[in-house]
Amino acid sequence: MSKDKNILPIFPLPETVMFPEMNLPLHIFEDKFKELINDCINGNKQFGIVLEKGNNFYAKIGTIVEIVDIEELEDGLMNIITEGISRFEIISLIAEEPYCVAEIKSYEDADTNLNAELKASLKEVKQMASKALKTFDLISDEQHSKKIKLPNKPDELLFLIATNLTCSHEQKQSILETLSIKDRVEKIKPLLSEELEKLEVLLENKKTKSKVEKNGKLKIH
Repeated sequence: MSKDKNILPIFPLPETVMFPEMNLPLHIFEDKFKELINDCINGNKQFGIVLEKGNNFYAKIGTIVEIVDIEELEDGLMNIITEGISRFEIISLIAEEPYCVAEIKSYEDADTNLNAELKASLKEVKQMASKALKTFDLISDEQHSKKIKLPNKPDELLFLIATNLTCSHEQKQSILETLSIKDRVEKIKPLLSEELEKLEVLLENKKTKSKVEKNGKLKIH
């Protein structure tokens, strides 16, 4: 972000919704984005990521990120790691060359209430996410559930789940734009349920395939 806190360089990404408190690696190869990142490096290392919807049309709500690691390559190419800081809303575009710059304002929850019912819903969502991780482990023969510790902080938990859902980018953008934890839970819960059902079907298919191959009656490729 520039010295003026309301002015932010914008990095539009197709098919990617960035959430606060998450990490996102980026390979920088286009000249305009090389310039953007170099300017950020020489400044305070912050810029905004928004979902690009095509034809220079961007989502209005995005996430301010900070560069936390840089790998410089040949010909000015770079690999960087970014970390989501907070959400913002684009008020207007100030410039589009050499890269997009926008006037922004903070985008924060209007409702921060966390009652007993919502706490129970969050607990249920966390249990579903844990089950999904364990099911994925059984499908992939890996140990992600032991490597990933689901956070207790509500937003960090919900944004982590949203990042890893295989739903559409439009649905993820809708989650990013929610204005309360309650709204986020209501959007994420059915999507996570669908995800879990798909994983359970895949696991059942794997078990069936294993049984058939073990019996030697049919080889499934």
